[in-house]
Amino acid sequence: MLDEIAVFVQVVEAGSFTAAARKRAVPKSTLSRGVARLEDALRTPLLQRTARKVALTDAGRVFFDRVAPHVAGLRDAAVVAGEREEQPRGTLRITAPVDIGEALLADVFARFSGKFPYVRLDVDLSARTVNLVEEGFDVAIRASQKLKDSSLVARKLTETETHLFASSAYLARKPAPRTPDELAQHDCVLFRPVDGRSEWRLQRDGVEKPTEVGGRLGGNEFLFVRSMLRAGAGIGPLPAFFAAGDIAESKLVRVLPEWSWSSGSIYIVYPGARHIPKKVTAFRDFLIESFRAPGTALK
Repeated sequence: MLDEIAVFVQVVEAGSFTAAARKRAVPKSTLSRGVARLEDALRTPLLQRTARKVALTDAGRVFFDRVAPHVAGLRDAAVVAGEREEQPRGTLRITAPVDIGEALLADVFARFSGKFPYVRLDVDLSARTVNLVEEGFDVAIRASQKLKDSSLVARKLTETETHLFASSAYLARKPAPRTPDELAQHDCVLFRPVDGRSEWRLQRDGVEKPTEVGGRLGGNEFLFVRSMLRAGAGIGPLPAFFAAGDIAESKLVRVLPEWSWSSGSIYIVYPGARHIPKKVTAFRDFLIESFRAPGTALK
């Protein structure tokens, strides 16, 4: 019955059979049958099942409150014993924004894989904010000016700034603006626009100048913005690290160089727990060391 109790606790903690099955890498039906056997043994329903989530019955709540701490203790003891002399191993599921994955993480992933041969990296690059626990991810890389409070653990990797860029071909047609107000006379490529408009909160010497701009081209990925800028579509924002290669190859030129579009930080985020798996701590520490190297203050 101990395995059925562990399954029941994990389903409750995950919030659904689907999320728990993904975390355990087993069919959802296997977990459903395990909980059903436990309910039969106890002769009482523990869960109310719906299409997308589960809820505890009154008896289920009492039972969960009594057994969950013991299951967590057994799980921690088993993990500690199993990992005591072993290298990190298993599949590490990582989610990250597309632009950060492309511009910053490929080399880090390759070097980590070479150092830790028993860890498999499963990387999902996406613009959406993934729910790590419900969707079974171990780690997220996130860029933000300020992370929202949550139960997740966040460690800052580096700081980054976003600037304005355009191609030489575009600037040959329309001379570069000398002030933010002159952006109104230019074609702008927008990042996450609203009805074809965007407010660029430009900063210089600690002074912020909100500037509303419009444009016929906009998207929710910096990868799209960069492609449009390379094609000569106008002026637009890019993180400094994402534009570095294009500047070196003279494909893009910084516009209004004394102004910054925004600044923020890049974080590694993972669920908090009394015992964090070795694969997560190994990746976290490797990433932190990688970003401590000279030249990773991405401005």
